[in-house]
Amino acid sequence: MRLVAWAPAKVNLGLEVLGRRSDGYHNLVTILQTISLADELSVSQAETLMLACDDPSLAVAENLVLRAAHLLRARTGTSQGAHLELRKAIPVGAGLGGGSSDAAAALRLLRRAWNLDLDDRALQRLAGHLGADVAFFLRGGTQLATGRGDELEPLPTPALWIVLVPIEGGADKTRRLYRALCPDDWSDGRRVSALAARLRSGQGWEEQGLPNAFERVALATYPVIAEAWRLIREAGGEPVLCGAGPSVISIHRDRERAERIAMLVRSSGWRALVVRSLGPGDWPDVP
Repeated sequence: MRLVAWAPAKVNLGLEVLGRRSDGYHNLVTILQTISLADELSVSQAETLMLACDDPSLAVAENLVLRAAHLLRARTGTSQGAHLELRKAIPVGAGLGGGSSDAAAALRLLRRAWNLDLDDRALQRLAGHLGADVAFFLRGGTQLATGRGDELEPLPTPALWIVLVPIEGGADKTRRLYRALCPDDWSDGRRVSALAARLRSGQGWEEQGLPNAFERVALATYPVIAEAWRLIREAGGEPVLCGAGPSVISIHRDRERAERIAMLVRSSGWRALVVRSLGPGDWPDVP
């Protein structure tokens, strides 16, 4: 039997860092949103655990897909194997959560393939050991993330069209940017919390100039972001850093406007995608 899952990317609808914690992590307030750019993961029967990928550099033991599979085996006591095949569409190291989404897809598919007696809550706890974003991607949609990003509250999904200018930042990008933050980059979380309250109450999307605590350090680290910023502004959009970057997005309720902005950005030789927001039921796993 072969099982297939989509592993969607995510964007951040604003991100505020409240300060550094005693454990070395940071408290943050952000809204995570799955989008219609996705990797594809398939699982088929095998005697051992193995991973193949259309990008051979990612078919390594450190890949979160294999780490998720080994963790699931260790926690459940199963000795079953699987052949995992990953097809990448989400750029690596671009702040779009591709690796975490792939790991969440692996947990969902292997639970089915191995016929494990593991409910959603237990799977969520397991995902949390791999990372806060992995736990988010088990359900996806729109979620308010607080604490270290591991306290998740589902929210109604707004109908959005998003211009995405993907920029790859390389390995260890997020850790380096977190280390570069200083108290001047921190805030009280009020602006993102206000947007969450709007969505929670059914008022829908109405926000300009979303805050992002990483804007200063990301622009200093990746000068290419400033050029993407300029192109989006000149095309009539409002640029927003996605997560810790370096990808840049522009968020719209109107598809035609998003398509027009993306076309103008592409005319300067840049890659620009138009994607839509996805709710938790918009990307089911398929047999």
